[in-house]
Amino acid sequence: MRWKDELSIGNANVDKEHKKLVDIYNDLVDLIELDRDREEFAIILSKLTDYTLTHFRKEEDYMQKFSYPNFSVHQSYHSDFMFKVAMFNAELLGSNPPDPKNIINIVDKWLINHIMTSDMHYENYKNEIKSDVIYSEY
Repeated sequence: MRWKDELSIGNANVDKEHKKLVDIYNDLVDLIELDRDREEFAIILSKLTDYTLTHFRKEEDYMQKFSYPNFSVHQSYHSDFMFKVAMFNAELLGSNPPDPKNIINIVDKWLINHIMTSDMHYENYKNEIKSDVIYSEY
């Protein structure tokens, strides 16, 4: 997956973090293409987990600041994704690990759908209500 303008939600700070998520995702794809071992894949998947957790916290704080009405649903999407990725990571180091290509497919679809649908919704809502809340880069 490469960053493209269609993935932009129209907020440069959020887009910057989404680009970083895409970069980490691409690191996972590169490992598969290089036929690296599952342990290396698990390390990069952990990096994705860590970065995603930070990004989700910031995104949720941002949505709460302008009282996004679908906050709870959006937060549940985040929680579900984090659980899936954590389970993949645990399973990768287990006796019956999942195929990394299947993990990549799930992460790919989730990221694209989440950015282009769920994240676009909250940003559109913020713009509709003319909120001056700024997504912080802390």
